Amino acid sequence: MAKTKVLVLFGGTTADEYRQSLASAAHVLSAIPEDKYEIIPLGRNARGRWLYFQGSYAEIADGSWERNPDCIPTVLSPDAAHHGILITDDEGFTHKRVDVVFSLMSDCCGEDGSVQGLCELTRIPYVGNNVLGSAISHNKKIANTLLNAADIPTPKWVAVSQRSLSRLERECEIIEQKLGYPVFVKPAGVDSAFGENAAHNREELLTAMKRAFTKDATILVEQFVTGRSLCVGIFGYDLPFATFVGEKIGNTVRVPADLDEEIAEAARNMALEAFRVLEGRGLALVDFHYAENGALLLDELNTAPDLSADAPYPTLMNDLGMRYSYLLDKLIQQAMEHADRGF
Repeated sequence: MAKTKVLVLFGGTTADEYRQSLASAAHVLSAIPEDKYEIIPLGRNARGRWLYFQGSYAEIADGSWERNPDCIPTVLSPDAAHHGILITDDEGFTHKRVDVVFSLMSDCCGEDGSVQGLCELTRIPYVGNNVLGSAISHNKKIANTLLNAADIPTPKWVAVSQRSLSRLERECEIIEQKLGYPVFVKPAGVDSAFGENAAHNREELLTAMKRAFTKDATILVEQFVTGRSLCVGIFGYDLPFATFVGEKIGNTVRVPADLDEEIAEAARNMALEAFRVLEGRGLALVDFHYAENGALLLDELNTAPDLSADAPYPTLMNDLGMRYSYLLDKLIQQAMEHADRGF
C-alpha cells in the first residue's frame, strides 16, 4: 500500500515565532510514523522563500537547515489540479502530489488563516483549524468581543487602534479609568508571548503601547490578573473533547492541576464553549487565569499550539493516553476524514 504523502510546513518571517516553529517541526518530523507516511518537509525562511528540505531534521532544530545545499526552491501550488507542490528543476518545475498538509508555522501567516486559505485553494486536506476559526482566534480583539458576547469571561480589556497614535494620552485616560494599573499591553494579532509588556504607570503604558504598535496596527490593554495559569486541550470536529486541566508552572505543565472538581469542570466546559463560539476545528489550546479572588477568566484560545513533544498541548493529550506519535497520526487522520468540511 502506498504511503500517505504529508507536506509539513515550518518556518516563518518573525524571529521568535520562526525559532518556535523550527523547534516544533524538529519534534514532529521525527515522530510522524514513517511506516504510514511519506514526509515532505517544506520550510519558509526569514526572507519569505519556500525551500524543499531533504536533510537531517537536526538541521531544522539548530536553524542551519536553509544552508543545506540540497534545499530546492518549491511552492505549494494554488492550482487544485496540481494538488501538491512544484519543485524547481532545470526544465522549470517538477510536480509532486500531496495528500495532506500539516502546518507548523506559528507566525501571522501560519495561524491567521493565510496558509489555511492556500490549502483551501489547492483543495488539499490540512491539519487543524479552518480559515474562519484561525482568523477569528488570531485577532484577540475579535475573539474577546465574541467570547464576552457569549458570556465567557475574560480579563477586562481595551482595544486601541494605531489611528489613535496622535491622542495616546487620551487613550491612557480611558484605560486608567476602566482598568487601572498594572496592565498588560499586547498586539491584537500577534502571539502575545512575543509582544506582551506590563505597565505600572502612565509612562510605562505609553512606552508599551508604542512598542506593541510596531507589531500590529491594533493592540489590547488588559487588566493584570494575579493567580494561577491553567490550560485545557481540545481535540476533534463534530464532538470535540477536552483534556483534564493542566497548570503551567514555569516551563512545565502539571496534569491534572490541583483544583477543586467544580473549578476543573468549569474550565473544561468553558474551553469547549469557547472552541464552539470561535469556530474551532480539530485542535486548540485554551489558556485561563484562575485569579486569586476565585474568578476563572479565559485568556486565549490558540488554534496553532506548539506541538513540540514537551509543550502543553501534547502533554495534556499524553495524560489522556494519546502518546506523541499516536497524537500526530490522529491529527493527520482526522484532517483527511473531515476534508470535505473545508471544501
